[in-house]
Amino acid sequence: MKTRITPGLVLGAVLATTLAGCGDESIFDVKNPGQILDDDLNTAAGVRSLVTGMSADFSVGYDNLSFTTAILSDEIVGSGSYFSTGRYRRGLFDSEDSNGFWNSVQRARWVAEGGLIRMQGIEGYQFEGNAETARAYLFAGLANRWFGENFCETVFSQPYSDENPGPGGETDPGTAMPRDAAFQRAIPLLERAIQHGNSAGTPDVATAAEGALAQIYLGLGDMSNAVAHAARVPTDFVFAAAYSSNSPRETSQIWNETHGRHEISAWMTLAGTVGEGDPRTPWTDCSDPAAGCPSGNGADGTTTHYRQEKYSTRDDDIPLVKGTEMRLIEAEAALVAGDLAGAMAKINAVRAHFELDALESDGTIGSITGGDGGGANPTSMSGWDILDRERHLTLWLEGRRLWDLHRWDHPHLDGGGVVYKATVARRASCLPISLDECQVNEAVAGKCFSL
Repeated sequence: MKTRITPGLVLGAVLATTLAGCGDESIFDVKNPGQILDDDLNTAAGVRSLVTGMSADFSVGYDNLSFTTAILSDEIVGSGSYFSTGRYRRGLFDSEDSNGFWNSVQRARWVAEGGLIRMQGIEGYQFEGNAETARAYLFAGLANRWFGENFCETVFSQPYSDENPGPGGETDPGTAMPRDAAFQRAIPLLERAIQHGNSAGTPDVATAAEGALAQIYLGLGDMSNAVAHAARVPTDFVFAAAYSSNSPRETSQIWNETHGRHEISAWMTLAGTVGEGDPRTPWTDCSDPAAGCPSGNGADGTTTHYRQEKYSTRDDDIPLVKGTEMRLIEAEAALVAGDLAGAMAKINAVRAHFELDALESDGTIGSITGGDGGGANPTSMSGWDILDRERHLTLWLEGRRLWDLHRWDHPHLDGGGVVYKATVARRASCLPISLDECQVNEAVAGKCFSL
């Protein structure tokens, strides 16, 4: 039975409700219960929510970074119709492009670092040896690793100052610094994550911080410390940035841009050729009618869509620290030391973890030769080319590849491309200081550029 509600009935119901026991008040009146004071959030019970916010602010920016640097590097091809995709796949990236990414990493860093200062002042909160303290230090350290690995230069701001220095005594003059400054800033934060994690009985946090320190020292070229910290991370260990289907803000952008639309593709990449059938780089050939994809092509209408399946749902997490990467750090250190046999043993330990056959080198350490279609020459079996391919495939779509290209001065940067050629002699290998920063910070006003 259907009931039809007329305007007269609605008005009658409203009047009856208004007149029934409401005095002078109306249902249309809105009362402000009062603002929640900032001090009201400074409670021991609120610390977990504070640290969850650090995790959320990290995740919401990191997936966008991983998506974009995949196109800027050689690990994916931009197959969509966004204006930015056309620029990135040709190797172009300027200060205005950097705005959102700069804001995201600064927010993740500032929220974690500022949150730690706030936590120290909360009455009734046991700061020392607390699991939440350990997590906060870990996110602060990882945010600085993100900053150092991806931006050409760093600029810091509060909460650290001359009056309120950071854990390593650092202050923030607001000037441009080398990217190593972010790595150096991360070290004491991660060391404290280990200290508090071990005291609090949260070995996963301590282990993640050990792995992050290995990444940091690798970035600084300190192989001895990199290997020492890497050795403390088991091969099967994974610590990841969390995503969820609870809300659009929490979902994975990489999933959205490959399953929701076809903006990037693995076609003609290393993952789409050498990585076919590799559990590290799963993808679906959407040009096959049996695949059930909405379309066989990318959103540009022409590029074949190989849809990544590493993040096959909206809430798949992005690894930040993995034991398999630790073994590859050890392999890289062995190559630098001239130990090809030791490097291959570490590489094959990673492959064994993924149930892949062992590789045999050609007996030479060699150098990275590059090549179109995904980084290292797929036919070369020199030590460095094998390591290049194995890091590429093991860390695929995890926001790490552009940093490898930069620190290795990879041949792909010299005008290389995947499907689409670069339109510059030298591809962007890092993100510049943002236009937003240049417009509000006189100390770096001359650092920005446009293409």
